[in-house]
Amino acid sequence: MAGDVYKDADRALGGFLPFGGTASPITAASQRAQRDFDEKMRRRVEMRDAPAGTPGRFAGEGQVMNALRATTAAGANPIGLAFGNEEDIKKVSSYYKERPELQNQYDLNTNMMLRYISGTGAEGMKVSPEVGRQLYSDIQEQERLFQDSEYRRFQINSPNNPAYMRENILRGNTPVYYGGLSDSPAPHRAQLPVDKGERWQLSKSLGSFWAKPNLGDQGHTIDESYDFGYAPESKGGFKGGAKSRFFLPTSPANVGRRIAQQGYGAPFKYSMDVQPGGQVTVRGR
Repeated sequence: MAGDVYKDADRALGGFLPFGGTASPITAASQRAQRDFDEKMRRRVEMRDAPAGTPGRFAGEGQVMNALRATTAAGANPIGLAFGNEEDIKKVSSYYKERPELQNQYDLNTNMMLRYISGTGAEGMKVSPEVGRQLYSDIQEQERLFQDSEYRRFQINSPNNPAYMRENILRGNTPVYYGGLSDSPAPHRAQLPVDKGERWQLSKSLGSFWAKPNLGDQGHTIDESYDFGYAPESKGGFKGGAKSRFFLPTSPANVGRRIAQQGYGAPFKYSMDVQPGGQVTVRGR
């Protein structure tokens, strides 16, 4: 009986009493973090041993390591590529043009950039289940936001929004934007923080997009283009964009911008069918 009283008191205090049998919030959070870490490590080892070309095989290593892997696998010098050396860019382009299926084994940012450099575009492109589930979840989250009648009405009637935004919302399409961090003191309601789950793979690959509900199922379709405003106009860039600024090669994203700015690669259009289970089918368009 005394033990029962002690346990009741422990539960009432949130699990802080020693030997009470209820994990404290701090302990529970630590245990969850450890389980998540263990699962990530298990998944990383599992994917490392997966066959070449498996979608997202090396994604768990992060974008920088993926970019280095992709570059060295092609026999190119990462430093040369970072500074726009033509020989290294051509090595990467040729290698993945001949082996397009290998592009899928990197994180989505690297996968799509390689497709731009190699000119292979959306053909044969695949998305890992983890990224697919994150993508579907993000679309659902933004859909719930626009189900708020007051918020929806504001976005439709705001004079600051372009006409195409009003038209898309009235058609039932949902805008998805990535930006900011979860602990931002003043988060933007319309943006999804990039430091959650697999969003780091989506914010610089898909970027912002419109999700259109499918007819006949619970999926959504995304029709987008992968291009760079800093590329020459002949490659889809805006007027003067190729000379508008200088990008220091301090990140994979900036390396990609520099390559596009020099006129290498080819923009491409794609369509993604995103299903509730995270299955994503990609087609060129």
